[in-house]
Amino acid sequence: MRKLLFAALTLPIMAAFAPAYGAPQMMGLVASNTAQPIQCQRGHCFAEFTAFCLQPERASPVRGTAYRMHDSSRLTAMATTKDGRRIKLNVERDLQIKAERSHVAVRIGMSAREMARLGLRQVHIKVARNATLVPISMQGDNSPLQPDEIAAGAGPMREFGAKHVDREQHWMPVARLANQMINALPPGGRASDQQRQSLWSRVVGATDFTRAPSGTKERLRSVHDQCQEAVAKGRLSSLRRCLEGKHDSMVGTLNNRYWHAIKTGS
Repeated sequence: MRKLLFAALTLPIMAAFAPAYGAPQMMGLVASNTAQPIQCQRGHCFAEFTAFCLQPERASPVRGTAYRMHDSSRLTAMATTKDGRRIKLNVERDLQIKAERSHVAVRIGMSAREMARLGLRQVHIKVARNATLVPISMQGDNSPLQPDEIAAGAGPMREFGAKHVDREQHWMPVARLANQMINALPPGGRASDQQRQSLWSRVVGATDFTRAPSGTKERLRSVHDQCQEAVAKGRLSSLRRCLEGKHDSMVGTLNNRYWHAIKTGS
């Protein structure tokens, strides 16, 4: 494993010395427990999903950086049309994937105009295990990802990430459910009192903790209650923003552990 990781990191290390407009890092896309519905805001319809950096030597993406699936079969989008039909969307043709908050969250969806053109009423998106995101090549990129670098990122580095991030048993189960809570709140502005008060019951079901590691429910409840209290007391104006911060902190901590482990080969 140590030799594989050393070989995988060779090209990214060289990229660290490239200009700032070189290609950003590849990312792991964490599997979703359930299909997430997209919501529309200012002409864009999307849901958020958990991600993490696979290549610490490349720059983190800025918000709005476009990505593509390395293997589109690991992303499923089912839509309901306005006349009630259920159809499966073409991931590569119909969906857009963009970095949302650095390397720990992405948004996946389409424009409201495209939804209208396709006659869609609702779309649900689900991510399978071990999905990988590759930044879309841009003209003028002085340090594009090379084929062997992409193969390493989607291969041994992604497998290493699955061990240290996706399958982590303390904070990742909480982050997954926090992500579902985020997607259940309005994407912009404050949630109503009813939306805030019903969030737990709307998102968390009895079966969510059946196979979860011990302590998951208590940790999630603590995250949820801290954010509810912060909004109720006026310390924060948005429950969604608070949960995003908690989610990003949990995933960021796991990503840091992955970075350390991949550099030491442990």
